[in-house]
Amino acid sequence: MNNWLKIALLTSLPVLSHAHTMSPFLLPEVFDTNAGQNISFQSAITIEKFFIPGMNFKTSYVVTEPDGQQKPVTAAATLKRFNIAEMDMPKEGTYQIRTQDAVGNSGKYALVDGRWLRVRPARAPNPQQQATRAAEPAKAPAAAPANNQPPRMIAADQVPANAQTLEVTNHLIAESYVTKGKPSPLPKLTNKGFEVKLLTHPNELYEGESLKLQVLVDGKPVPNLELDVFKGASSYEPNEKREMPHVSTNAKGEAEIKFSDDGIYLITTSYPEANPDATKKPATANYTYGLTVQVNE
Repeated sequence: MNNWLKIALLTSLPVLSHAHTMSPFLLPEVFDTNAGQNISFQSAITIEKFFIPGMNFKTSYVVTEPDGQQKPVTAAATLKRFNIAEMDMPKEGTYQIRTQDAVGNSGKYALVDGRWLRVRPARAPNPQQQATRAAEPAKAPAAAPANNQPPRMIAADQVPANAQTLEVTNHLIAESYVTKGKPSPLPKLTNKGFEVKLLTHPNELYEGESLKLQVLVDGKPVPNLELDVFKGASSYEPNEKREMPHVSTNAKGEAEIKFSDDGIYLITTSYPEANPDATKKPATANYTYGLTVQVNE
């Protein structure tokens, strides 16, 4: 079976939904191999989990080889819903594949009356509506409902001139690991930005065992962060067979994910988690992360 057909078959895995509305993912055609010099993989954003490409996102890739050398990879094909790329595997050991310099839509916030409001584009005026309103007699503004909630957004043309504003960058990170022959140690972390340190080798996972990991931002542990886990499955299986219990990191940023069945799993999270308190200043960098692993029988 050729690589392109394998990729097409992998995209036929079922759709799921969860609290996190979107997640980037990176899906190799195989997770371990004993032959061959290259493999193909795809990346995309799944809006309703799991491994159904909802939309593409602009990214390049960096492959870290078993000896620590890093090599850039660009997509061999850029489609509307996903990318397809190929990587060389000349040496034995474990390769890390990770997206690079991928960002989602940036956001802007404005501090208005003590609340940070998301700034949305101003709507273009409708000449017909303007003419109709001008011809109608003036009306007193309608009273706001008693249970009216404070606004969370504001139009760009309504932001006060002296309001403090803030730009927020949304980083998209997806990674996976492929081993040729015998597994080798994983690359060291950079201690920059959002990173997941795998305490269990991702290519030595078996059903009934666990994946242990630690979540870090700029080298510091992230406690109490929720991780969502999804399992690839037949579309005939109910959601409860595919959507696994979420786990949270402890005070050291560590978490343990137990796998009762074999299969391909997508582990996702977002940092920082959504904060409903609009009086608190938003983070200038948001991260949405997806890790793909295979659990063996």
